[in-house]
Amino acid sequence: MRRGGMDRMRNPVLGAFTLSRACRAGVVLAGALLVGMTAGWTASGAAQTHGARADLTDPALPHRLQAMLDRLVREGENVRNGALLIEGPGFHWMGASGVAFAGSGIAMQPDDSFNLDSMVKMMTATIVMKLVESGRLGLDDPIAKYLPESLMAGLHVCEGRDYSDEITVRHLLSHSSGLADDWADPSFLSLIIEDQERRWTPEATVEYIKKNCTPHFPPGDGFQYSDPGYNLLGLVIERRTGRPLHQVFRELLLAPCGMNHTYRPSHEAPRPSLPGRGPSERFLDDMECTLVPAVLTADWAGGGMISTTEDVNRFLRAFVRNEIFEDPSTRGRMFRWIESGPYHGYGFGISRVLFDRSPNPDHKGLGEIWGHAGSSHCFAFYWPGEGITMIGTLNQLAYDGSLYDTLALVMQTILGRKNISRIG
Repeated sequence: MRRGGMDRMRNPVLGAFTLSRACRAGVVLAGALLVGMTAGWTASGAAQTHGARADLTDPALPHRLQAMLDRLVREGENVRNGALLIEGPGFHWMGASGVAFAGSGIAMQPDDSFNLDSMVKMMTATIVMKLVESGRLGLDDPIAKYLPESLMAGLHVCEGRDYSDEITVRHLLSHSSGLADDWADPSFLSLIIEDQERRWTPEATVEYIKKNCTPHFPPGDGFQYSDPGYNLLGLVIERRTGRPLHQVFRELLLAPCGMNHTYRPSHEAPRPSLPGRGPSERFLDDMECTLVPAVLTADWAGGGMISTTEDVNRFLRAFVRNEIFEDPSTRGRMFRWIESGPYHGYGFGISRVLFDRSPNPDHKGLGEIWGHAGSSHCFAFYWPGEGITMIGTLNQLAYDGSLYDTLALVMQTILGRKNISRIG
């Protein structure tokens, strides 16, 4: 199995503002980040918790979590703010740290909104599966069935053979189409930086990789993270529903889940979570880059949304409880893993992390998590062994540390194992 797009940071599969040394010099990137997993899932896809070790009744737990978050914000290079939500059986905690808006010095609040980056991919994949469930799409349908010939022409030419008509919905969901990632191409990043006010169309991002990026392998022959692949899914969604993507999101997912403060700022009016406040500021090193039109539009179906920890938790909990689909087996189809790293697997818009296979001793004994994350060090994960959801952000695209280490730290803090003086 071929793997690609795994080394853009020190973790496999990090993106939607993926970073490199060139990026630190001032190049704004955006790509795709996903981390996740499933442990304790039966063959039917039912979530189970067993052998739970976390004492969520411990009165010191909220203090430990806040102290950990404060240290992450205080000691992280160029980290201005952070928010975190932890929910488990009988326990619901939200915290914040730092300054939400650097110019005014206004403190970050637990209800502040923030950029989701590639966390959106799990939601996009969920909408695709709702269309599959209703019979409007098939996983093995060629996307050429729904998209114009002009867009499909020359989309996937690998080693002299044209595979364009062989790309299926399944391939795009699982990043197994072989299509390249525009955000991994320095020339594309230069276009973003040179005209940050540009409103990219999804078709333009696809045309870019057709002309400038060679596919990595034939469809179905490996794993290669591709943001344009998710933009193609967004176009398929629009074709099959006859409505703009942001309206489909509102109707099929955001409204039913009660996500009242989640929106696509490039296409919708703000839905502030706190009166008079925009989204908390996101940074690339010391450059504020919260609402860059070029990034929000080019990232489109794979990102480009604003939300809160509470709203994201509503989605994740509904997904965990299998309340989103009419047929409970639909969700189970999303957990079909392709190897995407040494201790990672990727399904349909969800990825799997098996901490016990990690070489890092601090990861041992933590089991598995699944979910989705974004490259500004934001994340939404479920920990099946403990029945716990973890939603958070540090709003820093150039965070100098492993997301997996941050997640492991959160998990160790919940278990009461981690000395808070040892961050990272």
